[in-house]
Amino acid sequence: MSANQNLLFGLHGSLYGISTTFVREICWLPELYSLATAPIDTIGIFNWRSRMVPVMHLDLRFGRSFSGCSVTDRVIVVEFQGTYLGIVAHEVYDVQLLAPVPLDLALIQSRQSQIDRNFIVGIAQSNDTPVACLDLDRLIREPDVVAALGEEPAIIAGADADFYSRCCPDATVADRATFATRALQLKESVTKAQSTTTETGVLVVQIGTEYIGLPLELTIDVDALDRFVLSPVPVAPPYLLGQLNWRGEILPLLELGGVLQIPTLPRQELVIIQVNDIKIGIAVDRIFDVFYLATDQIDALPLSVNDRLRGYLSGVTNYADGLMYLVKLQELVKREFLPTSV
Repeated sequence: MSANQNLLFGLHGSLYGISTTFVREICWLPELYSLATAPIDTIGIFNWRSRMVPVMHLDLRFGRSFSGCSVTDRVIVVEFQGTYLGIVAHEVYDVQLLAPVPLDLALIQSRQSQIDRNFIVGIAQSNDTPVACLDLDRLIREPDVVAALGEEPAIIAGADADFYSRCCPDATVADRATFATRALQLKESVTKAQSTTTETGVLVVQIGTEYIGLPLELTIDVDALDRFVLSPVPVAPPYLLGQLNWRGEILPLLELGGVLQIPTLPRQELVIIQVNDIKIGIAVDRIFDVFYLATDQIDALPLSVNDRLRGYLSGVTNYADGLMYLVKLQELVKREFLPTSV
């Protein structure tokens, strides 16, 4: 099975992957509206960019015990052949190139495994951890296997119950306010999104206390930095941390915080980018998620940003509880790192 870029996310300690081709946005779990005719695995719907998007919980889709949601959960919005769906995740990790291997059907005996098999295209490895790669076509369009078994979870039986009694019975008053605020923000973002169909994919990373958006189209891999041994580069500028061996290739490692003049935390993760035919490693403090951004959601840079940095930043947008600066990686690499080669 051919390799492709997958967004990795976690649920109850299990690691799942879904092709980034289908990922449209990752947002914090908002307040959801109940739907009386919803399938068993749908915990509610929400207004996302003028679309009412159903939200699926994999515990319910796989026929497992459903323990509810929390205020720290995310929703991965995916699109497949014009159908939009939200998938709940406890954690969203990074994007990796995965080549899933089909499940060995001879090893699958239990009914539970058969349910899983219906929605998993294969198993891949990420840092020696198995990743179940989801088959989005079947996940969206296959008949509900759990319903066919006649085991409707009690949590869904009360279709008139509200979001909190169904999914978040332990939510505090503050949690409920957070859920409601997220739903309102997603609904209000529709006005901006309707004015353009152009979207930009970004990989959201943290450097110090700042959120930074890197062009997703230039990202070819991400990894933990401590898995690599760095070799020093003599007479190198301070933002060139060294060289590393990535899949048999020797790549320079650039500290983005040093170029952007941002104080860094202990660097933990690595982003591999490719500019033209040149691959470069970028050290960041932390990788958050993948974010798809409409063009008119990008605002002009604040006046406080100096002229030098303006050459490296394309704009700023709202993200989480702060701002995210968008980096022009091609221009940055050209000016600071390979001035005569790119």
